[in-house]
Amino acid sequence: MQEILRTARIMIVDDDDDLRHVLLTQLEREGVAGLEQADTMAAAFDKIDNFAPDILILDVQLPDGNGFHICERLRKQGFEKPIIMLTGQDGEQEIIKGLDTGANDYLAKPMRFGELLARIRAQLRQHRASDDARFSAGGLDFIPADKSLSCSQNQKTATLTEKETLILKKLFRSWPETVSRASLLSQVWGYHNEVTTHTLETHIYRLRQKIARLGDAQLIETTTSGYRLHKQTETES
Repeated sequence: MQEILRTARIMIVDDDDDLRHVLLTQLEREGVAGLEQADTMAAAFDKIDNFAPDILILDVQLPDGNGFHICERLRKQGFEKPIIMLTGQDGEQEIIKGLDTGANDYLAKPMRFGELLARIRAQLRQHRASDDARFSAGGLDFIPADKSLSCSQNQKTATLTEKETLILKKLFRSWPETVSRASLLSQVWGYHNEVTTHTLETHIYRLRQKIARLGDAQLIETTTSGYRLHKQTETES
């Protein structure tokens, strides 16, 4: 159970200096791989892209905004990692608003550290389980956690880059819908980076080359608005 924390990167966004210090100290004692903190909404957005947290602990009330705005903005920009919101209110409306803006879970202050730790572990396990899933289409098997694409018929395997893995995972999870270029750029390259569509097209081209070396499957289809798995592909997950 501890192992999941030793490979996790956790970011805490809260303007309570004492609470942040206590949580960071306790999480460090639990062996968490990476820790980051922010006390404002602006500081959170300055740090989150470079730190790339596996889970975000987010306070509702901040000096320059609130956690609802952060959560909603991150989800719109393609952030898929778990978000646990901390609120000083235990009212139903507060909870509903947090979940509606994209939070995975919530805790009312004051909370017990043991309960927060249990929620963190549960959200990390649930999210990583989705990466451990096996997707199959066109005779190819895709395992995001392994960054691999393989053909069961000829036993050939292609190793994917981080960006190629994220692109393919987005296409599989969105099938049969098309994923827009803007959505892929936001999902794969982050929130503030100015990446051109040429960069995306280059990665799609290289991904198609790897797919072609595995067999005859035409896995990725170009549409007028973006990309999707080929319309004749049958997917399993």
